[in-house]
Amino acid sequence: MSIGVCQTGDMEDHLRLGRALADGIAATPGRRVLLIASGALSHTFWPLRELRDHEASDPRHIFTPQARAADQERIAWFKEGRHDRVLETMPEFWKYKPEARFNHYLMMAGALGERACTARARQYGEYENSIGTGQVHLWFDRPSGGWTAPRQENAHA
Repeated sequence: MSIGVCQTGDMEDHLRLGRALADGIAATPGRRVLLIASGALSHTFWPLRELRDHEASDPRHIFTPQARAADQERIAWFKEGRHDRVLETMPEFWKYKPEARFNHYLMMAGALGERACTARARQYGEYENSIGTGQVHLWFDRPSGGWTAPRQENAHA
């Protein structure tokens, strides 16, 4: 099944779609499911007449050093399983125009437990430039205890 990003949707809309997707997956026991969220991190292209100066994959060609730093910060959080930090800082990240407002990731995060998701990323290949945009391939394995952190029981209850 393919799901597109709704350009008029906001963060909550895309998290809700992910939650609905999780409900649908849970309602079909015995099936294996692979979620793929595909889109760039920071996403500003160099102007046409400047493209040739920035075709190399070296991250120094990302549109701004600040966009590169924001991408690398999120990659580090993904590797630590800190989806909570990525989600908490989405308004800051939107300054760097992630592709489709990072809604591809938001749908996946909604399906995997949002801020409670602890899946750590494995990076395949290098973080690189694509004519100004930040690109990387990350894989999230399902943690042995499940996608989300165990709930803390209230010791005073």
